[in-house]
Amino acid sequence: MLKNNNMIRECTRLFSYAKPHWKMAILTLICMGLFTLFIGAQLALIKPVTDRLIKGGTISSSSGIYSLQKKKDSRDAVSRLRQKAVSKIKDTTFSSKLEKLSRKMTNSFTYIGILAAILAPFIFAFNYLQQYLKSHVMWSVLVDIRNQLCEHLLPQSLNYFENKKSGELISRLTNDITATQFGLMILFDSVLLQPMRLLCGLGLAFYFSWKLSLFTFVIFPIVVIPVLIFGRKIKKYGRRSLMHLGELTDAMREMFTGIRIVKAFKMENEESIEFRNINSRFFKRMMQTVKAKALNASTTEFIYSLGLAVIIILGGYVVTTNKITPGELGGFVAVTGFMILTSIKKLAKCYGSLQESLAGASRIFELLDQKPSITDSPNAIELEKIEKDIAFKKVSFSYDTQLVLKDINLTVDKGQLVAIVGESGAGKSTLLDLVPRFYDPLNGTIEIDGTDIRLIKRDSLLEQIAIVSQQTFLFNRSFNDNILYGRKSASLEEIEDAAKAANIHDFITNLPKGYDTLVGEQGVKLSGGQRQRVTIARAILKNAPILILDEATSSLDSESEKLVQEALDNLMRGKTIFVIAHRLSTIRHADRIVVLKNGCIVETGTHDELIEKEGEYKKLYRIQFET
Repeated sequence: MLKNNNMIRECTRLFSYAKPHWKMAILTLICMGLFTLFIGAQLALIKPVTDRLIKGGTISSSSGIYSLQKKKDSRDAVSRLRQKAVSKIKDTTFSSKLEKLSRKMTNSFTYIGILAAILAPFIFAFNYLQQYLKSHVMWSVLVDIRNQLCEHLLPQSLNYFENKKSGELISRLTNDITATQFGLMILFDSVLLQPMRLLCGLGLAFYFSWKLSLFTFVIFPIVVIPVLIFGRKIKKYGRRSLMHLGELTDAMREMFTGIRIVKAFKMENEESIEFRNINSRFFKRMMQTVKAKALNASTTEFIYSLGLAVIIILGGYVVTTNKITPGELGGFVAVTGFMILTSIKKLAKCYGSLQESLAGASRIFELLDQKPSITDSPNAIELEKIEKDIAFKKVSFSYDTQLVLKDINLTVDKGQLVAIVGESGAGKSTLLDLVPRFYDPLNGTIEIDGTDIRLIKRDSLLEQIAIVSQQTFLFNRSFNDNILYGRKSASLEEIEDAAKAANIHDFITNLPKGYDTLVGEQGVKLSGGQRQRVTIARAILKNAPILILDEATSSLDSESEKLVQEALDNLMRGKTIFVIAHRLSTIRHADRIVVLKNGCIVETGTHDELIEKEGEYKKLYRIQFET
């Protein structure tokens, strides 16, 4: 019962996305209803057509009720009448009656045929409209879900993305969305249209024979019970299949991203084996879903065929006992087979498919229900500019249970250049990640001009910060678009000035397409130094008062480092600067050097002061100098 309630909630939630398109949705329902009614009207013509055909080849009984003559073929009724007319051609009175009867039959069939022809264009028009409109609503809803999912994921904290495999997120944005798309197709097609057809069919069935119609109600529980059983299994196995498909997507992403390492260490065979194992697990889960769907569909087909057979047997019995006319039986069988049983069969089939699709939809809803861990306080204020300082007060931070920073106390005055140094894993990058609120501290506060940054609107906080990291990232777009990331409103002249200051302008202008040249995925078409200078141009264009440099020159050769360092000198003018330095020689002129060890500040001072202390800094400096 609880699982069915979950299904109803998920279906209702999917339907709720159609609210912005309610006018189109209502028009779709109207067209579906009219299409169903016109189809039903055509089927209602079966009774008069069949009765007239049978009447033409039968003899009326004394009670006035039609009875079929044995061994007479109704399809030859008109032919036999003509033969009788020839044998009694001399009887002019009989010939006259035959002519009138023939004319009456012809006129009746013509009338019915004309009525059927009149219905045909309406059936065409409303069928086209209901199919087009429901597809329009469905795709509009799907686009809205995709947009909302993207808009919801991007504001999540860095911690959220670090705990999620990127391949899994990509799978949810692709494979799960595709599964949800099938669910929408079922909801806006079978779930809306088939009940209309079923109700119309039941109405016609009662019109033809209310006694036989009662039999159709026996079919419902026989169909529903196995459908519910298999449907639950389909959803469970479908969800597991999507999980393994996410693993498969992540494996492919890692394999292709790290293809250089794979080839360098000749690990192609091992990666292929790993991929085969993951693919095999996905295949096993998928076959469980296929098995449940096949059992569901086969059971429905069996009940459909058995029900139709029983209806025909019962129908034959009631006709031979003169309880209904052949036309009523023909109409009932046609309506039951074409509308009632077909609708039940499609609803049963779509239940299983819907359960499989809802497995994807539920995973999408999980993402949409995920609340960002870092949000603006209701009383957050705008940060217009920095007047005084940035202060860390008893700041501690941990990744899950691992404590990374402990009781950090540090004040940086406006315009100062502060270098953060220490061994790998000391917490240098983590400390600076707290400034733009990529994470929030576990304990303590970080204040700008005396205001806790958690009480500052995050957008206005980030406006005051520019970051250049060691791990450069460029989008597979043009130079122009990548530099514009610094400030979207910048002019072409401002972009070029930033590129000149970053020592990359000359390189760009010598390319055939200049600033419109694509840089490749993650800037693969550029050298490390060129990529770094593009990111510096981006930061120069932003011109933020706080600058964070996270080992911006550590992986460069001497020539590239010289160009990048010149670009950094242009970038750093008049800023409050935090520098994480791998090469201690590059920070000798810092206003203050902060030494971290095991997440704690163990020393602070200028280069000369720290050298004289004979402490941790001098130890690091000596090791690097000797190297």
